[in-house]
Amino acid sequence: MKKAAQNDAAKAQHAVLGIEQERGQYKHTTHRDAQWFGTAGLGLFIHWGISSAHGGIDISWGMIANTPWDAGREGRNKITPADYFKLAERFFPNRYDPERWLAPAARAGFRYAVMTTRHHDGYAMWPSAHGDFGTRTHLGGRDLVRPYVEACRRSGLKVGLYYSPPDWYWNRNYMSFNFGSPANSGHLSDRPDFGLDHQPAIITPKPDGWDKRYQAYVRAQVIELLTRYAPVDLLWFDGGPAVMSIGEIRKFNPGIVVNTRMHGYGDFETPECAMPNGPIDGWWELCETWPKCSWGYEKPGGEIYRPLDWMLGRLQQIRRWGGNYLINVGPRPDGTLAEAYYLRMAELAAAGGFQQLDKKWRESIEPAGGGTALDRA
Repeated sequence: MKKAAQNDAAKAQHAVLGIEQERGQYKHTTHRDAQWFGTAGLGLFIHWGISSAHGGIDISWGMIANTPWDAGREGRNKITPADYFKLAERFFPNRYDPERWLAPAARAGFRYAVMTTRHHDGYAMWPSAHGDFGTRTHLGGRDLVRPYVEACRRSGLKVGLYYSPPDWYWNRNYMSFNFGSPANSGHLSDRPDFGLDHQPAIITPKPDGWDKRYQAYVRAQVIELLTRYAPVDLLWFDGGPAVMSIGEIRKFNPGIVVNTRMHGYGDFETPECAMPNGPIDGWWELCETWPKCSWGYEKPGGEIYRPLDWMLGRLQQIRRWGGNYLINVGPRPDGTLAEAYYLRMAELAAAGGFQQLDKKWRESIEPAGGGTALDRA
């Protein structure tokens, strides 16, 4: 997609998820254990979940009909929510070895990784005691998060956990699965609400106390992540509600960094899929996909990675503006990654790795007054 279309898609998705960002209202943490983020430069985003068992839809968004950013695909990348949730019965990551993902990234100079622990589809990738959709109910209690966390630590990468507060499985009977309809993002009043089979439906109002129970559930899962896998270096939220303050989060992990997408403020901002118009004040990272497809694994697009030169061009501009680059990959349902991933990592390592390239870029920028733009960021 072109930049304008990418921006429009991100804004449309954020409206559904209730994401708002307030600039200038919050200063990033000064805790010494968090200062790595300001100079990290390069991170690996990993979107993985039950959608990969289908192989032709994006993670979570594949169940939402009539998304405007997918108009050109005419519904070929969509299935009903009822069928989407059944993918949990086909998700068997029997070749999952996260160290095989992460060790090449570390050799290529990546500094941190962020993996989905629960996306908007509500499937928990660890055996959560809260909720009834995840590895506890469908994979015999297998924990897919802990091996990732341990592999990060063995590889020398900072541990990032993505968690989506919106949960479309939990709320499946009280929301619309037709984009823009009144019970979805609500801005197209002439568009009918859709139920679990993408049929026009009258959406049942939430029972009394539903939102309170929902927020307690989300809060309990966040606390599980903060305590099971401590110390967690980074929390990457993707929507609301804001079930606990950043101060409360820091009581569990004092040196953690938190993005802006749950509270409207945080330690760093996260522009998505399109380069900002210029430098952003404070800490920030651009997130976008490396393969030529959507966030989750899709075939054949999930096997086609953009060239290293493309990635380095993006990375160099981001570093000139003092940001980090969080570039996304989508593992297959068995837990493996495409050979193209390993080729790109080997190419980056052979080019000297991120740290050496970043050093050259920094030395090439000598603004008036001494130092570099990156030094001042």
